[in-house]
Amino acid sequence: MKSMKTEVPVLSRRKPADYAESAYRRLCDAILEGRLMPGTPLSRRVLAAEFGMSTVPVGEALLRLEAEGLVESRPRAGSRVRIPTASEIQGNYELREALETHSARLFAERATDADRKALVAAAEKLDAMFDELKRKPYSAARHAQAERKHMRFHMLIAGAGRCVELENAIERSRVLLFNWLFTMSAEFGELPGGWHGTLARKLVGGSPREAAEAMRVHVRYRKDEVIERLSELAGPETARMARGPQRHRNGGSRK
Repeated sequence: MKSMKTEVPVLSRRKPADYAESAYRRLCDAILEGRLMPGTPLSRRVLAAEFGMSTVPVGEALLRLEAEGLVESRPRAGSRVRIPTASEIQGNYELREALETHSARLFAERATDADRKALVAAAEKLDAMFDELKRKPYSAARHAQAERKHMRFHMLIAGAGRCVELENAIERSRVLLFNWLFTMSAEFGELPGGWHGTLARKLVGGSPREAAEAMRVHVRYRKDEVIERLSELAGPETARMARGPQRHRNGGSRK
């Protein structure tokens, strides 16, 4: 007689931790891809219904994202995608500049020929992706894909410096991840042609000092534009703080 035993659906075999991981991944991807912009409310009940699970794993996912700085919880207002303050954005840029300029310096000193060839090749592919973003109607998904490549490009530089502590510091500080978020939130602004290829060539062929300065210029590009855009999302007072003291026509400052 043919067995009446039926296969148990894979979904029903999942452990509670699997649901929390699934919710985390879905929310993280949505934030990184710009589908959930800074300030977007995040209801556990609504998300649980959308994901087909209880509110418990969704809550765990939100707590994890809050610990990573991507989500914030406000008293009596619930959770939302985090809007960083002007000072936090400024601080992130300054930290990234400090870490990555030294990373570039070490690359120029220690990178092997294979490292240098790999960086130039990665830069060419990355520039091609950003050129495609220019030619086609804007797509947040394509932009997010380019930012993933962008992060890997910078980690190639860090890895070639042969300083594990610095490489780990760049990863732990999440400066590249937050740069990704800032850029997505500010909406796509066209990069100069061959932007990453130019940086790669300066790191490959320049002195340590020249490599560090090239990275400094690279990190600071569009910084003010990004700070202004994110500050506007946080409200007019934060936007004013981001711009700093404004000068009157008579030469005085307005605070």
